[in-house]
Amino acid sequence: MADVSVGPPDRDRLFGTDGDGDADRAQLLLVAGLVMAVSLVTLVVLLNATIYSENVATRGIESADGEALEVRATAVGGTGELIDATNRAGPAGHADAAQTVRDGVADLDGEISRSYAERGGVAHVELVSVRNGSRLTAEMAAVDPNASTLARDVDRTRGFVLEVNPGSLNNETNAFHVDLDNSTGGSRQVYVYNGTDGNVTVAVGDDGAGPTVRCETPPGGRDRVTVDLTGERLGDRPCPGIWPSSLVAPDDPYDVALVNASGVGGEVTATARPVSGDEVSTDLAAAPAVYEATVNLRYRTAELRFETAVRVAPGEPDA
Repeated sequence: MADVSVGPPDRDRLFGTDGDGDADRAQLLLVAGLVMAVSLVTLVVLLNATIYSENVATRGIESADGEALEVRATAVGGTGELIDATNRAGPAGHADAAQTVRDGVADLDGEISRSYAERGGVAHVELVSVRNGSRLTAEMAAVDPNASTLARDVDRTRGFVLEVNPGSLNNETNAFHVDLDNSTGGSRQVYVYNGTDGNVTVAVGDDGAGPTVRCETPPGGRDRVTVDLTGERLGDRPCPGIWPSSLVAPDDPYDVALVNASGVGGEVTATARPVSGDEVSTDLAAAPAVYEATVNLRYRTAELRFETAVRVAPGEPDA
């Protein structure tokens, strides 16, 4: 009879020889390495794609923001120049001044629309409202020797500029000055005088206190030196701290007076807004003017929709 018994399993047949095991392990290591390499490459590709998409999106946002700001600056700058040009021209009355500004904004809208249409955008500027005031001008030599009120009961002043002849300025003791008097918030005096080494000097004092120098500049042989009170500049240099912050957006009306001005050669100009009504009360010359305007601005492209209302009052002090 044949032998059908089962013997013990053959280890070499089941597990292979030692050389065969090493080969299998090497193959497993190779496959694992390939899997890890593919995973790393995939991760790098996804990361680069994410960074690229974010950069492109960011550049698009910054570009759109910059374009919107450019359109806004164009509209505000054009409207401001229009307001000042209208006031300098001496309109017959406030209605005439407002209509001139309205017509001018319509023309500005056409120019801006055409300009940005060529760049693929749709822009529109529309006048919403105007606020009346007075443009005040005077030769200082014609001002009362003691004091004259430039404006009474106003709540906004812009473009307040003194053009002074350096050779006509007094010393500090008898200095010409502007008095800004808020009945509930005190007063500020802005002095302009012949200071050290003949420099044109601007100083301030509060509530009648002694002046503190803010800035000075040599006359440099000039016939006129500009002191921009609301713009806080002396000539072409900044002169911070001239205009009191309490009068940027005051809670109560204030008066503006010129003191010791009659001996000074030069001119004063300002545009002021009364608390009520259209005309500013003054001892000097006043003309109808537009103090401010509000415009609606809309701008649209394939990537951007922008709309805002902007108050335009050129030469007004910043808060």
